Amino acid sequence: MSQIPPYVLAWYDKAVVQRIMEKYAMTEMDAARAFLTSEVHAMLEDPELAMWEFSERAIFDMWECERVTGDPRNSVHLRSEIA
Repeated sequence: MSQIPPYVLAWYDKAVVQRIMEKYAMTEMDAARAFLTSEVHAMLEDPELAMWEFSERAIFDMWECERVTGDPRNSVHLRSEIA
């Protein structure tokens, strides 16, 4: 796939922004800005990463990890735990 369909991004944007608004009591504009300017959103837009295979809850978790730790790769959904 060479490009993510716009309706897929729009669906994730709406779902994740709603979760941000609910959890952090942000306005819609602030929540949208926080998500749309995040590294997670840039990763979601990259078709090579196939991030659309994750649920919106997982994408939110990655965004939250980025917010807390500075790196979305700290999310349990992206970490590679090798024993």
